[in-house]
Amino acid sequence: MVTLGQLWARRELALEIAVDPPGAREKEVTIVHSSELPEVDEWLAGGEVLLTIGVGQDLTAPSAGDYIARLTRVGVHALGIGLGSDLPSVELPASLIRHAEEHGLALFGVPEPVPFVAVVDAFTRMREEETNREVTRASSAGRRFATALARTGPADLVADLADTLGGEVQFVSPTGRGLTGPNPPVAVRSELIGEALGTSSAPRLLRAGAGGFEAVPVGDERVAGWILAAAETTVSQRTRSQLLSTAAALLGLAISAGPPRRGESRLFTTSLQPAEARTEWVLRTGSPAVARARFTIFGEVRGETAEQLLADLGPDTLIARSGSMVGVLHTGDSLVDRVAEVTGVEKLFAKLLPLTQVHHTWTVWRTQHETANSDVRALLSAIDEAAANRFVDRVLGDLISSKDGRELLLTLRSFIAAGGVRDAVATELGVHRHTVRARLQRIERLLGRDLADPETTQAVAIALELAEL
Repeated sequence: MVTLGQLWARRELALEIAVDPPGAREKEVTIVHSSELPEVDEWLAGGEVLLTIGVGQDLTAPSAGDYIARLTRVGVHALGIGLGSDLPSVELPASLIRHAEEHGLALFGVPEPVPFVAVVDAFTRMREEETNREVTRASSAGRRFATALARTGPADLVADLADTLGGEVQFVSPTGRGLTGPNPPVAVRSELIGEALGTSSAPRLLRAGAGGFEAVPVGDERVAGWILAAAETTVSQRTRSQLLSTAAALLGLAISAGPPRRGESRLFTTSLQPAEARTEWVLRTGSPAVARARFTIFGEVRGETAEQLLADLGPDTLIARSGSMVGVLHTGDSLVDRVAEVTGVEKLFAKLLPLTQVHHTWTVWRTQHETANSDVRALLSAIDEAAANRFVDRVLGDLISSKDGRELLLTLRSFIAAGGVRDAVATELGVHRHTVRARLQRIERLLGRDLADPETTQAVAIALELAEL
């Protein structure tokens, strides 16, 4: 940035400083502009150094006080007056100096024979020099970031970025789980969860936390993490943006696709004695032993997003899934409900339970869910056979008649049963997840439908049930 003090210090301009309010020299100048309009304040945005000779506005008239007041209100940093024998003023009017002092506006004279264009050119050259320094600095920092990432990982890159910006920087997961340091405050994490489903790569300004944070998304197609940078910084906004975007691009290459997928805890699958349950909790979460935990069950869970965000909250959040239901065992973290709110899943059950009762409760809910599905099958079996066949042919016809239709139907049934979780499909079928992805792409082409669309999955699920009946 170019400050007013730096502009005033240009010896070739020989500017005559008349009013120098406290802090004026440290202000960043956005532009140097000349105008003779008396209502020029209507066209200004703040941060300017305004130059005038006083043709449109008599600088010695009483109205000059109002002129100075209006410039101050819109944020003009300084007013420069052209002085010369052929100009309205040979020296700065005493009344104008008093008005500037009264309103705290920096005031200086541009003496003969220095033209206004020389002041503008000096500022422009300083801006260009500053830009070149910023580019060099950002380029050098980018090389350091890449070296730090390659040698020691994200933590050193983040530390270097913090030193370069002169402020606090954190690298966190989509839900704000600390990846190179402690977790940020819950209020910050709650805001990040609200932004986690967005597709924009633009930084977000978070209001939570002292002074606020700028959250820069890491990842291409979806948010795979965030760089949190304190709003206050010692570098220019341009340099800051370059440094943050460079760091985000590098971290995007290093970050994994998501939290490591953990197998289902025995707390969900096995009836355990109290001591066994506490041991399992400690083993799975790394947290101190507890006798009770909050068990929340969500329904209408489609795809993998909600489950991934819940699992990303931290190791003390245990997840189990059955079709479109997800069970979450946790210590009462409010962020669990925040994920549910953002992803639109339905809370079916929530209660503080002894760890020994989790398996029984989960089994009961799974059984009820499966029974509900059986009721649906009973209803579908009452449909007229000809109408059912027409519906199946309309929805699944091309898929059934394809040469690999049997394999694709098996994959599709597994996909619907797993609530759209592709990793679960791969595990059930014993194939690689890339194979699952390729099959699903072929299925969508044959169906002419998008399996991410809830109406499509509902129609396909009904057609599959009717086909089996």
